[in-house]
Amino acid sequence: MTEQNNEAVQETLDMAIAARQAEGAQPQEEALEEEADDAEEATVEEEKSLIRRAALATRQELSPAARSSHSRDICNQLVDWLRGLELKGRGGEAPTVAVYASMRTEVDLDRFIRGVYAFGYRIVFPCMVPQGGTMCMRAVSCPYYLSGSAPFVIDPLKPWGPTVSEEQRLPTGTHRRFIPSRTKSTVPPKDDLRFPVVPPEEIDAIVVPMVAFDDAGGRLGSGNGVYDRYLPHLRRDCAVAGVAFAEQRVEAVPQGKHDIVMPKVISA
Repeated sequence: MTEQNNEAVQETLDMAIAARQAEGAQPQEEALEEEADDAEEATVEEEKSLIRRAALATRQELSPAARSSHSRDICNQLVDWLRGLELKGRGGEAPTVAVYASMRTEVDLDRFIRGVYAFGYRIVFPCMVPQGGTMCMRAVSCPYYLSGSAPFVIDPLKPWGPTVSEEQRLPTGTHRRFIPSRTKSTVPPKDDLRFPVVPPEEIDAIVVPMVAFDDAGGRLGSGNGVYDRYLPHLRRDCAVAGVAFAEQRVEAVPQGKHDIVMPKVISA
């Protein structure tokens, strides 16, 4: 074998060795990057936890009279915001607005909710799904709201209703919707009909509670991530507004990779 051939063989061997080494290094590099990402995410969560505790303590210190006054101001701003949207609804139906039932010292939306009912809009409330750690939205009529008949409005943290299955395809020519499963359900069918599940794509505007917020729209929630998991399923043209008391504003909310920024923040 000539010297030139020997050099060619050696070069081929060197390339093969280098390729194998690169293949071995790639998983190691990916593992290191993954560890770094996990560490960064853990740091972000620690910072969030500190800010959350401080913001909740600040909110708790507000007097009932101050919370009531600020809530009224926020509701008035929300009504103006909703009017400005000029929602048309879809398919000739009334527009759908998602709200929440306030707990403890949160912004009380009752004034706004009554105003939305007066507009003739459909209102939906979050409802925790049994055995899932997620939430769906259920429609509540004005009479049921005023009479306090919706269990998930009275106790928003308690899971209620039939388990909501994955989206199932309807016959050709119809849209997709969530189909509640009656499996392992303790809720009579009539209750499911009184408070039907409304799929995310039917929501035209949503009001989201915030534990803390910053001027860039960064939002800190209660820590269970239900809104961060739900919001991405909304239509792109769905109007989103986060609400909180002005005292809950912070300099900067740490952002994780799954956190959603609020395009509109309303506070007082």
